[in-house]
Parts: sequence; structure tokens; C-alpha cells
Amino acid sequence: MSEFWKRKLRTFLHILDFDKDGYISEMDYANMGRDFADAYNATPEKRDDLVKDFVSLWKKYMKAGDMEKESLLTLPIFIESIRQQLYDPDLITCLVRVIRGMFDLMDVNQDGYLQPDEHRSFFENLGVSEETFDAKFAFEAIDANGDGKLSIDEFVAAFLDFLFSQDETSPNKYFFGQLVD
Repeated sequence: MSEFWKRKLRTFLHILDFDKDGYISEMDYANMGRDFADAYNATPEKRDDLVKDFVSLWKKYMKAGDMEKESLLTLPIFIESIRQQLYDPDLITCLVRVIRGMFDLMDVNQDGYLQPDEHRSFFENLGVSEETFDAKFAFEAIDANGDGKLSIDEFVAAFLDFLFSQDETSPNKYFFGQLVD
């Protein structure tokens, strides 16, 4: 695994680690789904579905090797899990379900696209500080066709490329903004 790829995974976990304690528990993941759904005033059904999908994803990350015995998702466990499941269709399906569920909530005007303000609010609702994240830069980097809006397909493809690709030239490396060290 390249150091570049590990930096992307560190960036991702840094964003998901809301309390900055260095790990993510199953409860943290459930709370992320709940808090995200609540931030967008989701219906109780959509909220429950998103929480269930977040918990399924957490369990999928923990599945690799004997990590399912663990109760905390740390960076080394996450890296090893993704490495072992790199092309696992079940992991990809689980990720896409979560991403699509989030996209559906983020698309406030329900036009099938994320506008720059909807994209920016995604990161605000993840607790990402505007001081450390340039939403405009990230949006423009992942807007594959340059039309000023993100389709569900662009958003999903950009996220999956961010998570799995080791291509240092891909603009999707900026999905979550600048990479952390």
C-alpha cells in the first residue's frame, strides 16, 4: 500500500473521528448516521435506514481477518480492512448504499444534483471546519464534467475513487479536501 493511499485513509478517518479520540466505535457510526439524517430533517424511516446502513458499513470495515473481534475502528484496522476487501462487491455495495442515502438527503431541492451550497453543507454537517476545508476547491475537483453540479453518479464515483484508487493524479483525491499528513 502506497503512502499516498494511506494518507487518503487517514484523511477520511480524521473526518469521521468527531471526538478526535483516534478510533471509531459502532456507536460512533450509528450516531453519524443519525446526526446526519437529523441535520437534514429526514423522515424517521430515512433516518432509521441511514443508521442501519452506517452500522452495516462499520461491521463491513471490521470484517476483514480477525478484526471482527475488535470493537474499535482504528487507522491500522481500517487500512488492513480496506486492503483485504479492496474489490469486494459486498463492501462496495454497502458503501454505495450509504453514499446514495446521504446524497438523497443532501440534495435538498431534490433536482438529482448537488449544487455547491448543498455540497458545502455536507461537510458542515460532518463537522468539517471551513478553516481546514475548501469546499469550493473540493467541489470543482470532483465535478468530472465541469457543469457546476454533481450528479449521484459523479458523487459516488468520486468517493469510491477517493477510497480505493492509488492514482496520485486523480482529482478525486480532494473529495475530502487536502490530505492530512
